[in-house]
Amino acid sequence: PPLTIQVNTLKTSSAELSGALRAAGIEAAPGALPDSFDLPPSGLISALPGYDEGHFYVQDAAARLAVEAAAPEKGMSVLDACSAPGGKSFAAAIRMGGEGSILACDLKEKRLKRVAEGAKRLGLEGLIETRAMDARMPGEELQGRFDVVIADAPCSGFGVIRRKPEIRYKTEAEVASLPAIQLAILRGLAACVKPGGTLLYSTCTLLERENEDVVRAFLAEYEGFTAAEERTLWPDIDKTDGFFICRMVKSI
Repeated sequence: PPLTIQVNTLKTSSAELSGALRAAGIEAAPGALPDSFDLPPSGLISALPGYDEGHFYVQDAAARLAVEAAAPEKGMSVLDACSAPGGKSFAAAIRMGGEGSILACDLKEKRLKRVAEGAKRLGLEGLIETRAMDARMPGEELQGRFDVVIADAPCSGFGVIRRKPEIRYKTEAEVASLPAIQLAILRGLAACVKPGGTLLYSTCTLLERENEDVVRAFLAEYEGFTAAEERTLWPDIDKTDGFFICRMVKSI
């Protein structure tokens, strides 16, 4: 797969970054989405022009499409509940024009270090706050607080085999417990969404039991939510990582 980078339009433009890459002898092909580029294997990412300046971050188009589906806007409050390494928080912050608030959470504090470091490099540290949290049990103070809640749940990862070929060796026992965890995460986060707000569920797998089945089970329990958009991205068709995206809206 190509190395896909997303332009930090709060700091630079696609034209400026493309010019800097070209001057360094790197051919940047337009990505699947605006303000993105597909690069050939480039060795050390931190050696690319514009990295230290925070002009881009690495993220496949599929993951950014999940954020586009959630559609955070300027001034909104966003909870990225399973955020590490931070790509969706960064995409949301840039889409919001740097205005609003994002709480980026993950189960382990050490994983959040990468999120904080990335936010600082991109100039987003004033917008993105990090907190260690089990998404299945968010604090009461978070209930009803967010316009957008992103649940990019832990999954079997079979949609990204092209990037992580060792995933093919996962056993049935290793992935059998995941749907229950994914459903528990949605249950935990449901109360965090404001009435009229969005709950975005996504995974980087293609297994129905981790995707459609989890959404159907959640919606059967929570009548206040409706599915507004559902999409599966296939590597052979969409030329992206394999990904599942479901946008749900809270009515009450």
